[in-house]
Amino acid sequence: MATQAERRAQTHEKLLNAAKTLFEKQGFEATLIDQVVKKANVAKGTFYQHFDSKLEILIALEREAGRGKTREALAAIEAGVPALPILESYLESLAGWFTAREKIAEAMILSSLSRVDSETTRHPELSGRGFIHAVLKAAQQQGTIRKDADAWELTGMVGGFITGSVLYWSRQPQADPLNKMLKRALTLFLEGAQTREVT
Repeated sequence: MATQAERRAQTHEKLLNAAKTLFEKQGFEATLIDQVVKKANVAKGTFYQHFDSKLEILIALEREAGRGKTREALAAIEAGVPALPILESYLESLAGWFTAREKIAEAMILSSLSRVDSETTRHPELSGRGFIHAVLKAAQQQGTIRKDADAWELTGMVGGFITGSVLYWSRQPQADPLNKMLKRALTLFLEGAQTREVT
């Protein structure tokens, strides 16, 4: 007989699978929570025991989908690949992800701000914040990012310019493409964070 924790995990998985199927079939915006719970064959109240909103279930799906790439990137860093190009590549992917979801980009960023202090955000395979921290910490160990600043503090700075760039871009239709904005912001950040030769 399944334990309560096992039943909860099964229900969570059913909701994720139902939402994924519906999002792929009819799109995020057209999918209603009522449709997700009906497809998962659970009560609506059960949905809210697992997720606060439809947006949160989308975030969970995207996190799960990106876990393999995150593991590969972290393994590459462990094998000695320079960390900063991996951060650049991550931001390029992030820009593409938001650009493909332009209508909900602002809501996604604002939702992510509400989870900044959760334990999940510190895990490199479970959140962008945790991943960025792992990459910056590796860059410090590789000697390309200065070590006199805490890696979590640097992560907050990167998160700040990502948040600001996405919000500005989502509200300014005439703005530069998001990938260009993030690349420029990273360059400006790195000009202050990279190690310098003492003269």
